[in-house]
Amino acid sequence: MRSRHLFACVVGAILLIAAGGLGFWLVTRPAAPLSPELETPKLALEQMPPGLRARPLFFTPSAVPALKERWKEWGPAFGASSSASLEQLSAEFGATLQNPQAWRVLDRKWRFGAVLLAGDPAAFRPLLDHLRHAADWTLTRVDPVGYLFERSPAQAWRATEVPAVLEAFQSHSKAEQQIARIQLAHRLMFLEEMSAAKGLLDEVLAQNARSKEVWTEMAHWQGMSGQWLASSKAAERALALNRRYLPAQTAQANALLELGRFEEALRLTRHLYEALPGDPQILLLHAKVTHGAHAFQEETKVLQRLIGLLRGQSQSVGFWQLYLGQAYAATGDTLLAMEQFRAALQDATLSESDREFALKALERLETKTGTL
Repeated sequence: MRSRHLFACVVGAILLIAAGGLGFWLVTRPAAPLSPELETPKLALEQMPPGLRARPLFFTPSAVPALKERWKEWGPAFGASSSASLEQLSAEFGATLQNPQAWRVLDRKWRFGAVLLAGDPAAFRPLLDHLRHAADWTLTRVDPVGYLFERSPAQAWRATEVPAVLEAFQSHSKAEQQIARIQLAHRLMFLEEMSAAKGLLDEVLAQNARSKEVWTEMAHWQGMSGQWLASSKAAERALALNRRYLPAQTAQANALLELGRFEEALRLTRHLYEALPGDPQILLLHAKVTHGAHAFQEETKVLQRLIGLLRGQSQSVGFWQLYLGQAYAATGDTLLAMEQFRAALQDATLSESDREFALKALERLETKTGTL
């Protein structure tokens, strides 16, 4: 069976389980704990207009710690005031981060006054993009922790406001001021503000060229710009500073994958998989690399684990069953491959093109085995 390019369209459902970079970078973090302003949306909540506090707020799971401290303010808007209600809302909201249509259903239910997307953007990329282009919502704030949208009409945030954003960190340590710039640059990239993001990273490099965090984020910037050789070199600069730094290893593995250097990438993702066996973004990266390296038996094991994680989160798995079926077919496990293709066809969320692919693949295998 002719192999379809694995994960040509990366489905974001897996990122509902854990946040991570778009190109499978782990979020760059220093060893020491950060101030709350860099860990939680503390500043966004404190500076939110009073009128918005009387209306339901949509938030991502990363905002929960900061909201717990202020739930007396926000809870009444939902008709609730307990931390248990906050956790229930977090679970309900989290299930829509990769599905704008499902989010719209929630918005009709709660009629949100604002949307707070805290945490790494890869965890909510589809919703972020949907809101950015929606006429009824306006991006009003971007900071090192996340984004705030308000219902239109509202004053739109502009990249020219970056210096004002960073003023809030002037009293922080020099190290935290650098981390603030790195984190803000990361978020600007997801707004396609690549020039502004690069300016912040260059600023940090000028201050501290021995920062593994900024070199890793530079690898991210280069990758998102399609400059994979430069991305690999930036990741290598980070690794030269600390060979054990997992975000830099992940950045390098992804760059090597995009450069077609599959065996080198495989050595890295095997190590990452051993270090972080339950991390879904590592599973997905490892699956891509094993496929590229034609390590199909290894690929089937990774995909099985991936599907198990998704099922545990009540997420659709049909898309992944397609590729597990393809991996089984590559190893000669025809009956298992047919089983996966049939299971994928039962998933109502499968796209028409994926459904057509599954039907054709199944027909070929049935012809081969004489089970038509």
